[in-house]
Amino acid sequence: MSELLKSAFYTSMHVTGLFELTRYLNRKNGLILTYHGVLETGSENYVNRNCVSREMFDRQISWVKKKCTPVSLSDMVQMVSGKKKMPPNAVAITFDDGFRNNYRVAFPVLKKHDVPATIFITTDFIGSKGEKLWTERIDSIIYSATIRRLRLPTENGEDLFDISTPENKIQSSDKIRKYLKSKSRDEREQHIMELERQIEGMRSFIDEMDERYDFLDWDEVSQMVESGLIEIGSHTCSHSILSTLTEEEVHSELLNSKMAIEAQLNKPCTLFSYPNGTPSDFTHRDKKVLQKLGYETALSQIDGLNGVGEDIYALKRINIVRSPNFPFFLSKATGIWGKMKRLSN
Repeated sequence: MSELLKSAFYTSMHVTGLFELTRYLNRKNGLILTYHGVLETGSENYVNRNCVSREMFDRQISWVKKKCTPVSLSDMVQMVSGKKKMPPNAVAITFDDGFRNNYRVAFPVLKKHDVPATIFITTDFIGSKGEKLWTERIDSIIYSATIRRLRLPTENGEDLFDISTPENKIQSSDKIRKYLKSKSRDEREQHIMELERQIEGMRSFIDEMDERYDFLDWDEVSQMVESGLIEIGSHTCSHSILSTLTEEEVHSELLNSKMAIEAQLNKPCTLFSYPNGTPSDFTHRDKKVLQKLGYETALSQIDGLNGVGEDIYALKRINIVRSPNFPFFLSKATGIWGKMKRLSN
């Protein structure tokens, strides 16, 4: 379906009141939205596909404020656990990774609407200059490459990935990241270095990289926490996928990131989100380690809403991605998009 047809489809659903009806029917369940970045530019570049523009973010948060009941994630956990009453259409806003644009662009919008949020930070990267998460390194490699194909050694020999068009870049990045997420850190780093070697001297300049990839520093984190609107949680130290690690490595990632946050902010860190967050990215072992270390909840990226009694170490979230079409956001936030996707699979 073309983008024009998709836009018309979601707009028709909005006009007919289907989103409002669905929101009413799901009013007793808690909604947790996942964001990653908010950019001033609103660029439609492929590399920004997991970011929304300031203008669109403002519109989305305005909708949350007017049509829903914004709550902190800590309160949402209490509600799902049955310790507090769930208000109608409770919504918690979250950000993964810890990009500086969360402070520079998103935070002023949240203050404007007085809507709380939780930012899950990857502690090894806070205050770093020019560093990228491994997933973002792959996106950056593929987007900036001027060659038409990339080679990736695999167990079956070698795969070729077409990166000649923006659409092919998206598909290739998804496939490569999916393959590498099951690898150890050392194996993954070797593969990424090989990809970087292939595009050496064959890279175009991207002037939006700083806005997209720069990480928060601790002073910015502290300022947001002091406002009373922002909670900080752990997203591990290095953004490693827990299911690929040994138990000792999992313990180190969870403990050291927790200790770093607590040392900087002088308050307990009890909130966690799984890197990547699909069902294959964390295990019962990881939930036990989280609980043992004093984390009170863990958020997945499994699409859906959360009713009372939900597993608090695998809470569901709905990921919000770049789109100029506001009704598309409504289809995501009301759960209709997820249901349609599950039915089509």
